[in-house]
Amino acid sequence: PRLPPRPVQKAELVRLSQTLLHVPSLHWVVVEDAPSPSALVGGVLAASGVSFTHLSAETPPELRAGPGDPPWLFPRGAEQRNRALRWLRDTRGPDEPGVVYFADDDNTYSLRLFEEVGPPRDPP
Repeated sequence: PRLPPRPVQKAELVRLSQTLLHVPSLHWVVVEDAPSPSALVGGVLAASGVSFTHLSAETPPELRAGPGDPPWLFPRGAEQRNRALRWLRDTRGPDEPGVVYFADDDNTYSLRLFEEVGPPRDPP
């Protein structure tokens, strides 16, 4: 079953998209933990102005933490990261330059991060 969206998910995605708008040559790959991409996330991505790909990869029930389970007992986000990497391998050539950064929608990122992990710039 599809997990209900977190109450602040839309706000967090909008905030992150506003940061990503300032990053040159960026393509945002969003992978939801769901059987299929949701309209809520798709709407935010479409309105963001950021180049994006919207995918989904559901975490199997046997890999989900249950009530009272310690947070370290099960990997979190592994299915989604693997789905994003598979998309990259399937759509990008091996000689295409790029940087992959796994971000969470509920974190805040400084533009300096993208300057540090981005491709080297020509000296002035």
